[in-house]
Amino acid sequence: MTKVHNITIVGGGLAGLAAANALQKFGFEVEVFEQSPTLGEIGAGISVSSQAIKALRAIGVGEKTAAVGNVSQGIQTRNMHTGEPLEFREPAAARYGAPHCFFHRADLLNALASGIDLAHIHLGHRLTGIEERQSGVTLTFADGTSRQADIVIGADGIHSVVRRTLYGEDHPVYTGQMVWRALLKGSDVSPEITEPTGNNQWLGEGRHLMSYYLRGREVINVVTQQDTDKWVEEGWSIAGDPDEMRASFPNPEPRLETLLSLVTQCSKWGLFTRPLTDNWGTGRIQLIGDAAHAMLPNAGQGAGQSFEDAYILARWLDAERDDPVEALRNFRRIRIPRVHGVQRRSLANARMKHTVDRKVQKDWLAKERTPDGMAWIWGFDPVQAWDKVPTVPVIE
Repeated sequence: MTKVHNITIVGGGLAGLAAANALQKFGFEVEVFEQSPTLGEIGAGISVSSQAIKALRAIGVGEKTAAVGNVSQGIQTRNMHTGEPLEFREPAAARYGAPHCFFHRADLLNALASGIDLAHIHLGHRLTGIEERQSGVTLTFADGTSRQADIVIGADGIHSVVRRTLYGEDHPVYTGQMVWRALLKGSDVSPEITEPTGNNQWLGEGRHLMSYYLRGREVINVVTQQDTDKWVEEGWSIAGDPDEMRASFPNPEPRLETLLSLVTQCSKWGLFTRPLTDNWGTGRIQLIGDAAHAMLPNAGQGAGQSFEDAYILARWLDAERDDPVEALRNFRRIRIPRVHGVQRRSLANARMKHTVDRKVQKDWLAKERTPDGMAWIWGFDPVQAWDKVPTVPVIE
């Protein structure tokens, strides 16, 4: 079996750049190929929970990412109509050994990119073909160039070309849920609206909304999710109507009403599910992040699971340098059960957040911090458990 000398990553987003940092840390030669002409993230805020912060620290970007993140001081959940407090979640660091943080996506991407020599990031390279041989993998790009690699990591997102090349087209199913997103100037929002910590969640029948500060208190990210009988296209940058966004939250309590009244621009998109699958790669080709396991946002784990992938993948390739195919097989053996559990938890959380039964909501919120709730996700330590088959609760 040929040893690993160089690794090619397809995709220069959060998953790809995290993997590049991780692999570099373990001494691998890494090249990143991104189809866009510039590095950039569409969107606004992103939530990164404690176990993923541990992964970022372990791949050597802890200080850089901490410098651009907001540490959560706790999350207040309220009833959407009455303002009744339903739960206050204490800060995560004391319980889980690392904080829960919020980032502007662009800031987080730039922090990850700063750890990679720009000479190893190749922009404007759209992948058109992959051919695997016993000794390695050949990639071809739309500009006519090609690349030989010992290992290929497909980190090219939910519409992954690498995935499609291996397994054909997938068939995402519309969930009947949509998302609204808006950014507000922090200075436009009274502190009384964001008390007590600047991070709030409102729950109502068939919908919920979260708000939190970014870049210190410069920006407030507002993101919602609601059940709808209207079909909404999949995408990140579809322009929305602020009045329609406001109308989707009828009879809001005063704080929420004021927050929504400040929205002047917003975007929207539909949520689509893809089947849980073990098809994460084969031979010398490995998928990570959304390319392997796209999930609904209800557990806040899209980026977090990508960062876990990055560290644990690098550890396995380092441990099995003489047999990279076995290393990737072991990576999948360890990662798939945990990620499938997280995907199932994301599906279950949507049902609980949007129920009309307040007792059910309160019970669910209380359960979040138990081993069978979300604590098994947040309390995971990728550094200590990178080679251990995870314990995953039964999730219906």
